[in-house]
Amino acid sequence: MEKEKIQLKQDNSKLQKEADLKLSVKQMQPLELDKEITKKTKELDKLKAESTKELIDLRARKTKELNDILNTKQEDIEKLNADIDKKIQKVTEQNKQISNLDKKIKDLNSQLVNVSDEIMYEDYGLYKPRYDFANSSAYKGKLSEVRSNQKEMIKNGDAGTIFNPMTLDGSEAKGRSMQKKNIKQLVRSFNGECEAAINKVTKSNIEMIEKRITRSFEQLNKLNEPNGVRLTANYLDSKLDEAHIALEYALKKEQEKELLREQRQREKEERQAQREYAQERAKYEKDETHFQQAKDLLQNKINNSKSDVEIESLKRKLADLQDKISDIQAKKVKLSDRAENPTAGYVYIISNIGSFGQNVYKIGVTRRLDPMDRINELSSASVPFKFDVHALIFTDDAYKLETELHEYFDKERVNKVNKRKEFFRLNIDEIKQILSKHKELTFDFHEIPDAPEYRDTLLIEKKMQESR
Repeated sequence: MEKEKIQLKQDNSKLQKEADLKLSVKQMQPLELDKEITKKTKELDKLKAESTKELIDLRARKTKELNDILNTKQEDIEKLNADIDKKIQKVTEQNKQISNLDKKIKDLNSQLVNVSDEIMYEDYGLYKPRYDFANSSAYKGKLSEVRSNQKEMIKNGDAGTIFNPMTLDGSEAKGRSMQKKNIKQLVRSFNGECEAAINKVTKSNIEMIEKRITRSFEQLNKLNEPNGVRLTANYLDSKLDEAHIALEYALKKEQEKELLREQRQREKEERQAQREYAQERAKYEKDETHFQQAKDLLQNKINNSKSDVEIESLKRKLADLQDKISDIQAKKVKLSDRAENPTAGYVYIISNIGSFGQNVYKIGVTRRLDPMDRINELSSASVPFKFDVHALIFTDDAYKLETELHEYFDKERVNKVNKRKEFFRLNIDEIKQILSKHKELTFDFHEIPDAPEYRDTLLIEKKMQESR
């Protein structure tokens, strides 16, 4: 910009000189004027030539400067475009990598089998056993049989097969030997996958275990296509069957454990009851012996007394002692009958609203002399609140009554899978209705549970909320 101003001043100076020259020419004589005109014309032409040259030089310089700037900018643009192309190429490669990773993740997810114990059970249907053996020993035998059959299949070449015979070094025998080794490795890999899956099988994930085994079968066969070998469908079926047997074996063992625990609990109850009967019997016998000794003493006094008044008084005391002895003997007979009758006992109906909420009742049986001993045991530290008693029903066939009540309320069970759990979701009127059919039974029925600790807890919680 500064150069242009300087150039403009120079141009104005030249124009001024030309004007001065023309003015001086007008003031000269014709001859001199002509000479002077000629001279001035030459000078003017020279000035014009110089001016034109300078202008051309200026334009050339300006053009060069502009071209230099343009070239610099063009280089910058080209560098930026090159950087953009590199970044676009990098983004394209990254997108391609992301696409490949997404595909890989999708493939892995399709292969993934979740055998976590936290799978929601309701997402699957109820398991239908393939076999119906009576005990776990039968399942164990069947499991051993299936595994023995698998060993025979491997030994006989039925576990894997050659579908495309190959040669090695031009030899069919070497090729067949190589492919048999490939089958051996293939079967080992499949067995390892199956063992890992079957060891985790449960009712909630059996379908996923089947998919895992099938997926492993398909993948291993696909990987071994170039080797011309594959696992057989019969071997796959045998492994799937093994998974079901292993599951049913585990379920049957757990069921037997539960039955054994129930049997031991009942035996424990019976032993406790028999101890209580023996203690009660010993108490009765002690009292009976004491009263019998007192009776003998009174009888001696009567025999030795000569006073009719004293004799009459002693006879009354003797009669009282005889009544007590007869009462004790009756109780002993009743106690013996109860001890010898394995079904006599109490059916109890209890609830625990603090632990299980409203309208949930436990219906059980105990042979204890005092049924509250059993209920107090149930109210131990395993539940936050004590059980409340709605009814204690003594009967000579307590187990029959308990079974009848369980069957009647079967659809109202809280646990519909394990029927050894004795909790039912009922309305209190439903219980009263079924018990009203047993006119032969005498018992008290309490509709409203006391639940003192639970109700006091609610009051404390309410006060705590109000004080906040």
